[in-house]
Amino acid sequence: MLKKAIIDIDNTLWHFCGVLYEQLKTIAPAVPAPDHWVNWDFWMHYCSEDEFWAAINRIHLNQDDDAYMPYDEAGEFLGILKDHDFHITIASHRTAESFIQTKRWLRKHDLIFDELHCSPDKTLLFDESCFIVVDDSPFVLEKAVEKGVMASGLMFPWNRNNSNNGYRLFKTLNEVLGHILDTAKVSKLPKDTPLIP
Repeated sequence: MLKKAIIDIDNTLWHFCGVLYEQLKTIAPAVPAPDHWVNWDFWMHYCSEDEFWAAINRIHLNQDDDAYMPYDEAGEFLGILKDHDFHITIASHRTAESFIQTKRWLRKHDLIFDELHCSPDKTLLFDESCFIVVDDSPFVLEKAVEKGVMASGLMFPWNRNNSNNGYRLFKTLNEVLGHILDTAKVSKLPKDTPLIP
């Protein structure tokens, strides 16, 4: 059976919230920094919904910008999953118009994947072939758990308080990877062996 890993991009493979903060500051200088984004509706008192989504779309449509670097661990995280026979679907909540730039960014940074899915609802991918969903969104992670899929991701202010909802959050992709491999029982590395240098 196919062992599928569905991996988010924003705040999973790169630090999207920092770039979004810079974009939002040009619209609303008083917008709080990401450390204070404890709910994903943090922006509502500072800009309109149209302005908020326009800022996100500007970033996604320029994803292949040289300034938009993946996390240092991202390449090896995906590579080790692939080495352990995971089918990697990169899934992002973004418009189809940003598909080419997103694919170009993944390839530019040697981020291994089998499929790229850009749509408003990645939860449609959660089926019996799905082993793990890695995301930062509490909504997405909870939907994965509801479907009986293992879920994990990086810890941020907006998901920290939801980490007891059936999924595990970690500080680094290295820790997420260790959790996946331990659960999948595909690696018997000694505990002191770093998975990602």
